[in-house]
Amino acid sequence: MSRLDTVKNRILAGSDMDYAGVCPSAVLEGEPRGHRPSDLLPNAKSILVFGRKLISGSVQTKFRQFEDGVMNVSGSYSAHSFVLSLNQLCMKETYDIAQYLENTFGCFAMPLTNNVLQAVQPEGNYAPFFADPYKAGLPVDLYKAAVAAGIGEMGWSHRVLTPDAGPRIYLCAVVTSLEFEEYDEPYAGEKLCDPEKCGVCARVCPTCALDPKEGTDWSAGETKTRVGKLDVNGCAAACFGFRREVNPMASVVVESLHPGEEELAEALKKQFAAPGFQTLDHLPMYHCDRCLIYCPVGDWARKYRDTGLSREGEA
Repeated sequence: MSRLDTVKNRILAGSDMDYAGVCPSAVLEGEPRGHRPSDLLPNAKSILVFGRKLISGSVQTKFRQFEDGVMNVSGSYSAHSFVLSLNQLCMKETYDIAQYLENTFGCFAMPLTNNVLQAVQPEGNYAPFFADPYKAGLPVDLYKAAVAAGIGEMGWSHRVLTPDAGPRIYLCAVVTSLEFEEYDEPYAGEKLCDPEKCGVCARVCPTCALDPKEGTDWSAGETKTRVGKLDVNGCAAACFGFRREVNPMASVVVESLHPGEEELAEALKKQFAAPGFQTLDHLPMYHCDRCLIYCPVGDWARKYRDTGLSREGEA
């Protein structure tokens, strides 16, 4: 068995992950200074990316919030799919996998913070990790590593899409000095995202932060694609619950769909001063996620629309 297969089998079986892939760290060496693998681990050679699917039962609670106005049930999504259960599970497994690599291969392994802002310094105002990973404070662009490692493709919504779960996944990673004889190839399966035929992610965005037509270039190593032009601050206003459309009980509100840096900074300042708001990721960012919740990729219609759990798409 190759070293690549050995390590991936350990991740999938030993850590009970749904996804695992490995790419050379050189894929991200063209990123801004401070966010290159060699900035974090000078002898970095590889990036291991792995993750779990979000629980469908927790995901559907957002339909109850958005479509039925039942606010108190959405904690199942925020607690178990993002902030507490899955986050803590992935933090533990990331550390265990890094320790396994060091103990087994005598290499260096650096576990990375994953989807949430666990203990990182944002560059400027906060942003959702998928909207602007470095403004959010992530050490490396986890989505670029995931695409390079074959986990999935980058969608118009700026989220990694997988054939079986769409964007409803949770990813984490380890940077290591361990070198592999071979690496996973980028995703080359059936095209998952076609914004010209779909456009759901832009249509359901409550702050119109994602342009349905205009795109920008996106690349991860040799993989190049187009993603939607995204107003990061507008996305942040929704995700952080600063708009009544997604958080009717918001104590801090920004008036603009597309707030400027000063307006967003003032809202963040007020939110940080509010008692009891803090979460494991320092700032609640799960109030929206409509582009994740309603993306049709990953058998969405059979799971949610056809069962009556969501009315989205009904005539």
